[in-house]
Amino acid sequence: MPNTQEINQRQNIEPADDFEAQVQAPAAGNADGSPVYAVLKAYFFTPKRGDIWGAFCFLFNGSTGDGMESVFWVTRALTGPAIDVTSRWRDLTKSIPAMGAYERTITEKLKDLMLEIFTSSVRIALVEASNTEEKTLALGEELRDAFERTTHYFLDFKIKLEKLSTQNLLDAGVLSGSENSANEKRASSDGAKTKSSFEGTIVSCLPIVDPVHGKPVSELVPGDMLDVKLEEGAGAGNLVQKYLESTSQDSVFPIESIERQSDEKTYVFLTINDELRGLVTVTKDLRLRTVSSDSGSAFKFKFNIDTDNVIFVSTVLVSAVVIGFIIRLLLF
Repeated sequence: MPNTQEINQRQNIEPADDFEAQVQAPAAGNADGSPVYAVLKAYFFTPKRGDIWGAFCFLFNGSTGDGMESVFWVTRALTGPAIDVTSRWRDLTKSIPAMGAYERTITEKLKDLMLEIFTSSVRIALVEASNTEEKTLALGEELRDAFERTTHYFLDFKIKLEKLSTQNLLDAGVLSGSENSANEKRASSDGAKTKSSFEGTIVSCLPIVDPVHGKPVSELVPGDMLDVKLEEGAGAGNLVQKYLESTSQDSVFPIESIERQSDEKTYVFLTINDELRGLVTVTKDLRLRTVSSDSGSAFKFKFNIDTDNVIFVSTVLVSAVVIGFIIRLLLF
């Protein structure tokens, strides 16, 4: 498959300076037609004043540009080790949340900015670029400039692109055999449905303390149903919270894994659904509210956040408001 540079040379066109201009290039893929996967890894910090430390790890399909898994974290108190962008992507997804206390406001701002710059077409062009390292560094400079304008800090920015095979994702448990077949069909079909951009996203959750009937953090085990509150804000967490409220359901999710970093700090990962994971950070051995898995109130979240569901929920909410308004006019 000819790359973008070869096509430009044949047509006597100068190579484009920006990623967006390369959107018409053929989609990235292996020789057998299977999709190429890649992960963009970045670490940034203020070197002199030590105001913020941040990192993200963004896994995506290089053939379609669809995001598959992402972790984005910013802290004002670095308590864990500095991030090495040359490390394996799966190791980074675990080490990034251990950097320090999560700063929700600035993280959401920078994450939205990253997604605004690192669009699907940019991802495809980056993967199939003839000089991937050069394009990655150029993207890093663009992100650094944008982050500096938002935070008003001068940042050191390190970035790395790692390409992965389908087998890498199967071994890591990100893809199953059936999901891989579906992804390949979706990549080869022009009219295929776009995969949810929320897949693999980690949602920050707040634990609910129950001093009387709660279970100590030190005694929690995978499979326990933990009652939490999703942090308010934009993004997937906010959409899940609105769905739970509209359907009068509790935010109770099973514990996927527990990582005890020290005697005081513990990271509890929750399974919200097939696409989303929750993260609860606990700094003391508190008693947290749990729900028996046999109880009818233990809610298993099965709502898929995709385009159809967003449209459906939005339509129902708008219809309810319109009907209520009409009834009010008729009666009053």
